[in-house]
Amino acid sequence: MKRIAYLAIVLAVTAVAGFGQLDGNPENMCRNGFFPRESESYSLAKVKAKRGARVYFYGDDDDCPNGKNCRTKSYLIAKNEVIVSREFGKWACVWYQPAKGSETVGWIALSNLDYVALPGERGPSAWIGKWTYYDSTIEIAASKTKDVYGVKGTAFWRGLGDNIHIGELDGTAKYANGKLNYGWADKGEYDCRATFNAVGRFMVVSDNLNCGGANVSFSGVYRRK
Repeated sequence: MKRIAYLAIVLAVTAVAGFGQLDGNPENMCRNGFFPRESESYSLAKVKAKRGARVYFYGDDDDCPNGKNCRTKSYLIAKNEVIVSREFGKWACVWYQPAKGSETVGWIALSNLDYVALPGERGPSAWIGKWTYYDSTIEIAASKTKDVYGVKGTAFWRGLGDNIHIGELDGTAKYANGKLNYGWADKGEYDCRATFNAVGRFMVVSDNLNCGGANVSFSGVYRRK
């Protein structure tokens, strides 16, 4: 049910050519369904806090994260690693991926984060391998052409009963400006295109919702197996 709910949120978004902050969303919105598509670049940060202290997530309802009753029950501790999509005042929208279990997404105070320096250029070691996000998989391999990688992927949307829709990636991605761009040569309105952002040991993927059957999306935060 969690996977279906996530995809329902993604599909509520209007597809746009670029994958920057999404048009029409309130500035204070910070949710997992939109996270992989709302930024052109992502950062890595570690939680800064005293030993044993809890650093709480804040929600995005109404006047949050600055308003009253915005603090959630979820929290992080010192040295937890998070992905940052963007900043909003004194807050950062972050994605925390534990070793096991599902992610937590929300606002964390900038004062509790130390950004981690990431390389400006990312070579083959940043991309090659098998990446997973729930039951979605993406395999990236080297090719004979510099800065071009082979990509194969599979994603699913599972409805009621035997209702299953499948998405596939089977082509090449080109490295440019610190990212891999899949389907860069395709010009059709409904051609599949996706962007891969390497963020430390994670890969943030955003697609244009044209990479498979209805309700299927590869968008998410992947980890390499």
